[in-house]
Amino acid sequence: MELTFLGTGNAFARDAFNSGYILDRRVLIDAGNPAHVLIPRSGHHVGEIEAVVVTHQHADHTFGLPFVMASRAIEAPDAPPLTIAGPTGFPEYIDNLMRLAWSDKLHGIVWKRLRPNFIELAGGDDAEVAGFSVHAEEVTHVTDVPCRGYVLSRDGVRLAYSGDSGLCPGLDAIVELADHVLIEATGPVNDPSHLSRASVEAIVRANPGKRFYLTHLGSREPLAGAHIATDLETVELEPLGLDRARTSVALQDRDQGH
Repeated sequence: MELTFLGTGNAFARDAFNSGYILDRRVLIDAGNPAHVLIPRSGHHVGEIEAVVVTHQHADHTFGLPFVMASRAIEAPDAPPLTIAGPTGFPEYIDNLMRLAWSDKLHGIVWKRLRPNFIELAGGDDAEVAGFSVHAEEVTHVTDVPCRGYVLSRDGVRLAYSGDSGLCPGLDAIVELADHVLIEATGPVNDPSHLSRASVEAIVRANPGKRFYLTHLGSREPLAGAHIATDLETVELEPLGLDRARTSVALQDRDQGH
């Protein structure tokens, strides 16, 4: 399964684009600017996007979405309805953002062609999105908008995405449920609304069997045990849980002389 990083910088990074990721060519996870430009640059087509999963309402995670939605409506008008999953209240937010971006007339055209299907997710909720099982947890970032971290699972691959989060039970829960972890590493020091590199290092050390990919970066210094993601990079996600099970069976067969 492919994971493509569109943008890996934090909100005000000067060396990278805003948060955005494509999973298995079909699910867009967050949509910071300029997602509609980065999608084709990464070798994808906006018409392939079946669903969008959004962590929270901040600009660096959502302001590219009106461009993506309009681009899909124009370039792939016969594509199936677009599913948009996000925190409670997200349908109203994106409706208002679309009207602000494009006015009522184009909003109406986009809505008619996309036929958006909204899924609102509270902490602890589960949903099926574009063939993926999606589990949501509430994470601690800011108090004025709801924020979610997710685990997306299919074919033995379990990817957690922290969104923007400080240390909290919700973050612990999604890391525990996943084999691959896409995690923010915003700050050099502790911040209740973001993860410091020291905090991420501690999480990586505590989970040696998992693969970590760092994003929302303020610094690109190496971090032991984690991959520093770069814009427009694609990595392959393997079903690590299945691999471990196969290894266990192979060792048992070996020990029994099979």
